[in-house]
Amino acid sequence: MNNSKKFVLQIKCPDQSGLIAAFTHGIAQTGANILDLTQHTSKDINTFFLRALIECDSDAIPRIKEHFSKLESEKSMEWKLRDAEHKPRLALFGSTTDHCFYELLLSHRDGALPCEWACIISNHTVLEPLSRSFNLPFFLVPSDIPKPEQEKKFNEILRASKTEGIVLARYMQILSKEFTEAWKYKIINIHHGFLPAFKGAKPYHQAWAKGVKIIGATAHFATADLDQGPIIWQSVQQVVDTGSIEQFIQMGKEVEKRTLLYALKLWLEHRVFLHEERTFIL
Repeated sequence: MNNSKKFVLQIKCPDQSGLIAAFTHGIAQTGANILDLTQHTSKDINTFFLRALIECDSDAIPRIKEHFSKLESEKSMEWKLRDAEHKPRLALFGSTTDHCFYELLLSHRDGALPCEWACIISNHTVLEPLSRSFNLPFFLVPSDIPKPEQEKKFNEILRASKTEGIVLARYMQILSKEFTEAWKYKIINIHHGFLPAFKGAKPYHQAWAKGVKIIGATAHFATADLDQGPIIWQSVQQVVDTGSIEQFIQMGKEVEKRTLLYALKLWLEHRVFLHEERTFIL
């Protein structure tokens, strides 16, 4: 194809007969080529989900949009067509720990994350040397100022840096309802625990004291309800009773790193579908 580009088509609608035929026939008529297609029907909620990676000439896009606009009312369908080659600009928020930062920054440098880093924002100066080593702008926004003023500064920085999404890489501060609503489903957080257990401070100390046999981490969308946003991905690690708290913490860091990295990759590849407060990964 001349001037071909790749796009991701996301579809969500009530389950009904003939859906895949209607979608694939419409795409084929425009001259587009389907490179990958994943679909799932959740019988519990009678809902159909589809993700398709398509390749087409740029002049086919209006025809594709026209086709799915017609199906929108006919099938009670929600759909999005996203540029698969677009690399969104993301801001990294952090406090004092750097293990998640290194995992994301090094993976990006190796070409494993289809995004661009806009800046690093922190309530401490600990991460400033890391920012310099990766040639990223660093902004200090102290947490001891009033939250409205703090989040006003966030928004000023995010607008100026043309940020499209936020990754909370162990940012240990609560965000307001206003801020999380303004960035709804565009803030990914890593929780150092296998939700919903051991919420709050020192989760690995709590886990060790309870004699748990697994520890884990949860990547989710940040909402005003602390650590209760829609879950994107979770991972666990087997532990032994002879392990110390320090060993738990180190293993926990490894789980956090891989969980956040994988969740961000899923989001960037447009594999995360939302139904009310539940996610489906395709």
